[in-house]
Amino acid sequence: SWSSFSQSYVNPDNLVIAEQQVDAFMELYNRIINNCRTKCIPPHYREPELHKGEMVCIDRCVAKYFAFQKLLGNKLQDKYPDMIPSND
Repeated sequence: SWSSFSQSYVNPDNLVIAEQQVDAFMELYNRIINNCRTKCIPPHYREPELHKGEMVCIDRCVAKYFAFQKLLGNKLQDKYPDMIPSND
């Protein structure tokens, strides 16, 4: 069966790394959602849809988070080249 095939070829070390990556991504995602929602959407809203200003604010907020994450990753790569694999 498919499940026995996938289980027989999973390296436990790779599984732990994958779980850590998912956890880190979910933490980042939740932080972005919470911070950008607080910044861009008023707590009391009357319309079910976002208006253009809110959408633009959210787009910019998310873009800033990812730009910062990229900058941080590059700085860490420069500072600790032996500890962090490059994306090349």
